[in-house]
Amino acid sequence: MIDVDKVQQIANAYSPQELIAALVWQRQFNEFDGQEVITDLANHADLWKSFLFTKPIYAPDKNGLSFNGVIDTLLAMANYRPMPETSMIHFVPYPADTLYVLTENQDVIVAQLMDLGKKWRADVVDISDGGSEEEDWEFRDYVAMRLRRALWSEDFKRDRDAVVISY
Repeated sequence: MIDVDKVQQIANAYSPQELIAALVWQRQFNEFDGQEVITDLANHADLWKSFLFTKPIYAPDKNGLSFNGVIDTLLAMANYRPMPETSMIHFVPYPADTLYVLTENQDVIVAQLMDLGKKWRADVVDISDGGSEEEDWEFRDYVAMRLRRALWSEDFKRDRDAVVISY
């Protein structure tokens, strides 16, 4: 059930980035501590431009694995049932497990974000810039094209290249 008045209040009060941050804040699994991650991102806001928390995206997605992640998330939100603390069963309303961070393609910045991944005990930290030889060339070229000069400057004359770091 959606309370439209509550949604309107939330939408007026928070940015999309803050809403995503709230989803990260709620999650704890394995070594992942959402509160630690959001606290670190807030304390190092100069290192990132935006972030998204979702199921992993596999590309090229010839087997539909990314769509399976979308289906898993939709089903989890549809089937969520709050349980008492004493229950052995606990549903996860938003089962995201991969954090994607967009940042400027600068070695110093990327290195600091990689270090945060170590601090957060991430299983894997990957950088996507469209330069990987492991990816399908069409996908690789598309990613490279989308990230090239993707971060706008005020005057559009000093646009910067971006990379996506996933944890």
